[in-house]
Amino acid sequence: MNVSYNPPESRNQSLTRKIGWSAIASAFGSFGRLMAHVAVARMLGPDGVGQLAYILWLIEVVNVLCSFGLPNCLTRYVAELNGRCEAIQASVFARWLFLRYLILALVGSIVVGVLFGHSSQHTNQRPLLPVLMLYSIVRSLQVLNQADLAGKQRFDLLARINVAATVSLILGVVIGTRFFGVLGSVCGYTAGASLSAAYTVVMFRRPTANHGVSVELRRRATRFSYDTWLAMVVSVFIWSRMEVFFLERYWDNREVGMFTIGLTFASLIRQTIELFTGAFTAHFTQLMGAGDHETIRRQYVCTIKLMALVVFPLAFGGAAIMPVIIPLVFGRAFVPAVPCAMVMMLGSAMTVSAIGTNLMYAKERSRFIALCGVVGAVLSVTAGFMVVSRFGAWGAVWSRVVVQGLMVGVGTWYIITSLHFGFPFRSLARTFVASVLSGILAFCVSWFLPDSVVTLLVAISVALVVYAICVRVFQVLGLDEVCQLARIMSVLPERVRWLLMLFCNASMRERCQS
Repeated sequence: MNVSYNPPESRNQSLTRKIGWSAIASAFGSFGRLMAHVAVARMLGPDGVGQLAYILWLIEVVNVLCSFGLPNCLTRYVAELNGRCEAIQASVFARWLFLRYLILALVGSIVVGVLFGHSSQHTNQRPLLPVLMLYSIVRSLQVLNQADLAGKQRFDLLARINVAATVSLILGVVIGTRFFGVLGSVCGYTAGASLSAAYTVVMFRRPTANHGVSVELRRRATRFSYDTWLAMVVSVFIWSRMEVFFLERYWDNREVGMFTIGLTFASLIRQTIELFTGAFTAHFTQLMGAGDHETIRRQYVCTIKLMALVVFPLAFGGAAIMPVIIPLVFGRAFVPAVPCAMVMMLGSAMTVSAIGTNLMYAKERSRFIALCGVVGAVLSVTAGFMVVSRFGAWGAVWSRVVVQGLMVGVGTWYIITSLHFGFPFRSLARTFVASVLSGILAFCVSWFLPDSVVTLLVAISVALVVYAICVRVFQVLGLDEVCQLARIMSVLPERVRWLLMLFCNASMRERCQS
């Protein structure tokens, strides 16, 4: 029996507000990870970075394997139930799923202990074992907390938790690494995830009404979780740092460190975009529950254009300043990582496809993601044995970019041909040209001026000015995008709003205001 109720405030939030809070949450999370990485690089050097990177990769992979896709399932069906005004049923479903996920998290912790105990790194790091097992559990619960808040569309609360977690992460990693090396770094990461993990206890509360999860909902959730889990498992080989395994096996910690440093900024873009678009799985699902398919189509195209407006200049401009920023941030010891970083920054432009993944999850097409991912996983493993083992970090970079590019192309083709959604090729081409031009000029500045903070600031300023001019001249933005920008910027100060609106011509601004 459906229980009607007055929709909560979070359900009435506009898409703009959801995106805004989601962006704040992702920004603080990405900033915390970057600062932690910088602290580790400065204190431990390439070998220490490589050792920590392998540990974090091991926990990440095991958590994916043992999660059975339950976090994604939680986000999707909590959002759908709230979209149908079934808040009590959503609470019951969250508690039902939490109990099962907790068991899987404990199993994952044991698996981490066993795998690390049989690795070559365990011989000199025996005290790490219990800390790794604890961090595995805490990290799993942190992922579930983020999924729960995304399903409820409480991105405001997620942002507040991320702010506190970021402070804990940075302080924990800096203090821990300074006094205890790699062991202290892992303790710092555990401290950073503890607040989110502790908040999951809210899901354990028994609902006021005595309701159970319906058989039909259990069947749908189980099928969706299984398909999603398969998609996530194969995506480990494509989108995670699977290359770390082959580098650690065939090379050494220093090569792992160079690859990881090269991947740092590209990963920040990808992680930020994924968290930024995390609102859309729940948002699209809620719109589907309400039967508003036309709004989904319109917002999908508009969001791709706006994401490209941000991601493309970050990718090309970021690649241009890598020769300056890596020595300044991480130290001269990591200069050999610059070419790897430049290639992966260019490849991060493909993260605009993340919104398509959210769309397919909302439409319960996770099976296609899984099937497509199997092919990508085979390619990634083959490249690991044939390319990474021979060429090290440089081979890992190129194999990663090529495989990911193939997967993005197949996914876009599926959305166009099978889901019958449009794709803004012309708009993305204009944004691409504008970003390339701004990146080239930024690279020229960084090439001819000595490495310094001043050079970095000049290069970024030149890139921003050139990009703004190109976006306006090429008329990259349409009416929908300008109106969406106006709504986003309505919460900003007047001076900032005026500067950002320089991207749009006068006629666009007038039409949007009318």
